[in-house]
Parts: sequence; structure tokens; C-alpha cells
Amino acid sequence: MTQNAQAGEARARLRARFEAAPRLVQQVLAAPPPALPFDPRALRRIRITGIGASESCARALAWLLAERVGLDARFTPIGALASGTLPDCERDALVVFSQGLAPNVRFALQAPKRWRAMLLVTAVTQEGGGPERARWLATLEAAGAGIVRFPPENEYDSLVRVQGPLCGLAAALGVARAVAQACGRERAIEYASPADVAARIAGADAALDAALAGVPADALARRFAFLASGGYAAFASNLQQKLLEGLLRPMPPAWDFLEFAHGAFQQGYDESICFLALLRADAPDEAVWLARLTEMLEPTRHALVKLHASLPGLYALFEHEALLDALMLRQQEALGIDPASWPGKGRDAPLFAAMPESVPEATPKPAHAGAAGSELGACVWPELEAAIAQGACAIVPLGAVEQHGPHLPFATDAWIADALAARVCARWPGGVALPAVAFGCSPEHADFPGTVALRSETLEALLADLVSSLARHGFASVFLFSAHGGNAAPLRDALPALREAANASARAHGRPAPRVVAHTDLAGLTRALQRAAAAQGIGAAEAGHHAGEIETSILLALRPGAVRRDAFAAGTLEPRADAQALFYPSLRANAPSGTVGDPRPADAARGARYLEAWTEELIACLREGGTS
Repeated sequence: MTQNAQAGEARARLRARFEAAPRLVQQVLAAPPPALPFDPRALRRIRITGIGASESCARALAWLLAERVGLDARFTPIGALASGTLPDCERDALVVFSQGLAPNVRFALQAPKRWRAMLLVTAVTQEGGGPERARWLATLEAAGAGIVRFPPENEYDSLVRVQGPLCGLAAALGVARAVAQACGRERAIEYASPADVAARIAGADAALDAALAGVPADALARRFAFLASGGYAAFASNLQQKLLEGLLRPMPPAWDFLEFAHGAFQQGYDESICFLALLRADAPDEAVWLARLTEMLEPTRHALVKLHASLPGLYALFEHEALLDALMLRQQEALGIDPASWPGKGRDAPLFAAMPESVPEATPKPAHAGAAGSELGACVWPELEAAIAQGACAIVPLGAVEQHGPHLPFATDAWIADALAARVCARWPGGVALPAVAFGCSPEHADFPGTVALRSETLEALLADLVSSLARHGFASVFLFSAHGGNAAPLRDALPALREAANASARAHGRPAPRVVAHTDLAGLTRALQRAAAAQGIGAAEAGHHAGEIETSILLALRPGAVRRDAFAAGTLEPRADAQALFYPSLRANAPSGTVGDPRPADAARGARYLEAWTEELIACLREGGTS
């Protein structure tokens, strides 16, 4: 067979894969969300990595978890994980994307037991991956790592891939949905039907024809550069790789519309460039910026190809991937490029084939990590007994059932308390989170229907029974805190009695007395949260003390579906650090809507930062062992 014939066959294989991609993507998107090897609420951070074509999948997942779900999720380059660990990684989860389980990706996978949890998203199977890959999969599974698979397994006979990046992105969306569901934020991730996505991919050739209409015939022979708006250029890594690997062209830059005027335009003004604009139907003000940018271009040297995507959010990446695949395949045909033969083939082993000297330790990791760092309600008693023997700390969150204005539910404080307890557990060795005590001391809200208020004596009696039980079983320490401000003073007043109750129970059952610590510094917590708000441009009056911007942002981060956005309205604006005079004896007299603050600027991303600041305050109190 001649060289030209071989190249033609290789291009035909790549074209056939491209045409089969819509069916595979639809299959992955239609699958139920995968099982996770971790509870995202009990983690300090989620690290996500990938290299080559998998990098864009990793970046997409990191963005979705951070910006949509409100978690501390970060893309981390493979090079930063060459040792297999990072500082404090025992409190973090690691998610690794690698279609083919490439040798150099395995550096990130070499210490699964050092991480709180690990998840591998790959196309490799035990049956089809060969003995070496099968050993890695087996040892990772034995160590407790989760594995999510997507097709196709074998796409390695060309430098560029057309199915794996699309299916990997679909798998990333599945993981994002699983995490969002675990956090009670199912609606945080945009949705497009699998059939619609498949149809857009299948229509890429026709969409490319429309995009190239009126574009100069020589445009695709010029230097390429990507343009996008609203930070979308950060997700163009695989589109850049596609032109690098598929057409063997220099890696094209990817600029945001606004960044383009800062040096990039001046540098390329005298060059012949084909600008590929990655346009999205739901990108606000994009048409305005594109029109301004178009005025800057010199038509004799600059061509602008508008690549439109109509799918919502990051689903637009499916359309742009497919459009670039279609463009690449046409150019390969026009230029006679053989995708199965590329310069330097086989010479990349010193880096590409570098990997750890051995597979990870095969010592099995229990399917459940045990009670330490867990929710008590999800444990079984032998796990808890083992955790207590290692010096477990019981985390006791207090909530309330009380009004939170016309836009937040009665369970707001209990939900926040549960979320904070999970975060404290993720950071405190041996932490075990109890379910939130849902009812609290809320007499100041009793004039609003639905509020359920305990007397302070009732709360003290309930907590005394609770700490007595914990002391009986041998917990080394007990940490109490409240997400409801009205519990702070009763908890502070009850603390001596709670310590005596714990000590008496421990003595009666031959146990050492536990360390009982409580956070009751409501004024200090308020100052810390208002500092966090001020750092993000939110004033103290807006931030508020009850159902204002802070609490509303937190609920948007935790349970956005429970927030009544249509009821947002400014309440009583009270900027003082201590506004308790507003609340007692009845808040309704001073804040008729039940809101102190302004929820209208609320934002889920800020809510995640408020949770972080609140967690830091709790950890500092627990570390110092005080009652503040």
C-alpha cells in the first residue's frame, strides 16, 4: 500500500470515529450519575487533574464544582502531583482524568491511600487495557479508589482523538451531577438533553459550512487564534491541542475578548491571522464585545470565523469540540496529513512513557474509611468503636426551626449547621459529625408563624443527655457550636453543667472524662463573616444578621432550589456589629419581614467563602479549647 493510501485510510478511520461520536456521547450523558468514593461535604478540597486531551475535562469539572456547587474544587496540573501527594492531602479528594491511563498520568495515582479519596475517570478496562494497565486498575480499586469509565477504550492509533474528549466531557458532567446531588444541589448544574447534544455534534459539518460562508478561501491556511468571552477561553485547551496534534500547527493562543486589546492585538496586527471566535448563545453582552472587536481587525490580513454554540453553560464545549473536529478533518484531507504518522513518533518516550517504578501498594483500603471524619448517621457501630479507640471527637451542631424572611426556609439554620459540621470533620482529625439538633432557643422569632422555640432549660437538658451518652461511649472530646445566634447565650450558660454531666457519665462507666468545648462567641463570628463580606464588596448593612446577603448566599451554595429568589427584598438594614437589640423581645416589631439585611446581592460563590470563614472560626475555637 502506498504512503498516500495509508494516509487516506487513517483519515477515513478518524472520520468514521467522528461520525460515531454522537451516539457514544448520548450514551454517556444518558447514564445515571456515577457512585462516588467520597462525601463531598466532608472534604476540605477536591483536586482535579488531567493532561493532554483530558485537561479540558478536568478544568470543566473543577469549574462546575467551584462555581455551580460552591465547593473548594481546583484544577491541579499533573506536574504538581509528580510525587503523588500534596500537603494535607489526607483531607482532600483527588479526581484524575485519563482516557488511556497514560504512563505519565500515573504519577498522580501512585499514593491512593494518602488521599482522603481518589476517583479515576478513564476509558481503560481490566479486559482491554493490557496486563500493565490491569494491574494499576486492580491496585487502585483495592486501595479504595473509585473508577468511572467512558468510551472508547482504544483510540491510540492517531496523535489526535475525536471521541475520547467528547465522551470524557460527558463523564465530567456525570461526576458533577453526582457531587451536586450529594450536596443537595441537583439544580445547580445546567442541563441539556442527551439527544439534543448528540444532534448538535452530528450537525457540526453543516454548522461549519455556515460559519465559513463569506470567509476568505485562504483563511484556514493562516495562523490560528481563539477568541472567547466571559472566561470561556480557559476551557479551550483541547481545541488548541486539536490544531496542534491534528494539523501539526503551532499551538494557537486563546484570548478573552477583553484581554485581546492588551498586547495580543498589537502583536498580531501586521500578521495574517484566522481568528476563531467561540460564541455562546447564553453569554451575556457577547455580541457587543464581538462587534467592538470586529472594528479593530484589518480585513486584508484578518479573517474572523464565528463558531456558534447554542447549548447552555459548558455544554457549549460539545459543539465547539465537534466544530473543531470537523475543521481539522477537512484540513487533514486538503493537506494530505496522515493522522497515524507524525513527526517524532516514538521519540517521546523519555517524558510520555515516564511513570512510577511500581504500581501503588495493593493493601486494601476499607470500602468505608471508618467513623473518623464521617457522619455518625452513616456509620455502623464497629466503625465507631474503632474510631473512639483512636480518640474520636464528637462534633455537635445546633440549629433551629425558625422564620428566615419570605425567601429562606425554616430549616436554614439546621442545614447550615450540618454543612459546617461536615467541614469541621474534614479538617479535624478523628472528627465525627452528629446530626444537627434541629430545634433551638428562638423566642425572638416566635411572633412569626411556624417558628418552634425551646426554653433554654429544655435545650440544656437535651444537650446534657447528649454529652452524657457521648462520654459513656468514650469519646475523647465533644465540640458544640450553633448556626443559630439565639442558641449562643443558652449554650454558654449551660456549658459548666454540660461538662459536669459528661464527667459524671464518664466516671460512672469507667471512662476518661472528655474535653467539652463550645463555640459561643456570636459577636466574634459576626465580625469574621462581615469581614469576609467586606472583602467581596458587601457592606455590613447588606450582609445582615438574619436572612441577609450572608445567610442567603450560604443557602444558594448549599440548597439553591430551596431559596425563593422571587421574594428577595431588602429588610431592616442594621450595620452594627451587635444588633441583638433588634431581636429581643421580638424581631417582628423591628423587622416586619423577618429579614435583617439585604438578600438581593446574594451569590453562591460568596456563600462558599462564608462557609470557609465560618469553618475557620470553629476550627480555631476547637484548637484553642475555649468557649469563644
